[in-house]
Amino acid sequence: MNRFYHSKPININETIVMDDFAAHHALKVMRLKTNDQLILFNGDGSDFTGQVIRISKRQVEVSIKSKKNIKNESNLKVILLQALTSSEKMDLIIQKTTELGISEIQPIVCERSIVKIKNEKIEKKLSHWRQVCIAACEQCGRAEIPTIHKPENIIKYLEKTESEKDTKIILSPKATKSLNNFTPNMKQDIKVLIGPEGDFTKQELDFSIQKGFSPIKIGPRILRTETAPMCILSILQYKYGDIV
Repeated sequence: MNRFYHSKPININETIVMDDFAAHHALKVMRLKTNDQLILFNGDGSDFTGQVIRISKRQVEVSIKSKKNIKNESNLKVILLQALTSSEKMDLIIQKTTELGISEIQPIVCERSIVKIKNEKIEKKLSHWRQVCIAACEQCGRAEIPTIHKPENIIKYLEKTESEKDTKIILSPKATKSLNNFTPNMKQDIKVLIGPEGDFTKQELDFSIQKGFSPIKIGPRILRTETAPMCILSILQYKYGDIV
């Protein structure tokens, strides 16, 4: 069955009107018709099975029939600290890490970040990123939506997190240790810091290490900023999470 996000509360035996965006997708892309069944979720950890009972020009009314708790969230809580990159690459990173089970995404502004977002455009960008994340959840079956935070300057962010006890790693091609030398504390979140296309400056790398981040290298080749998060998250999920 087709699966759609609905932003409002959902209850069994009630009739709801799908969100405008979901209704447009259901009608114009998926071509749903009256009496078709579908699945709705709102991020509370459950899927709701429903049946289309009425369609107007822009609205879809759904009768909710049943509820199922979804238990496919990873036991591994990984927070991605991703340096801002181009729109297409950022969308790809959000989409694929959501599929792989990321818990939170914190965009980071570095000195060598190619992209800088103006303050007046941050909310619009956050809304877009959240929609990319929701679409990935619709596809992969997640019923909880990862949190995407507002972009922050790397130095200011690191200063705020100095006292946190999370397990922290920073990917660096100059590092001497690999994940084979890394054993996370499973009771803590894992924060993974990934730099921009031009890598971190020496000041940023040194400051990250000073604030408790352990430099880790993934293999002998230098990965692109959009490849690194998918690679590190896949490895972490295989070694300590739910990918088997």
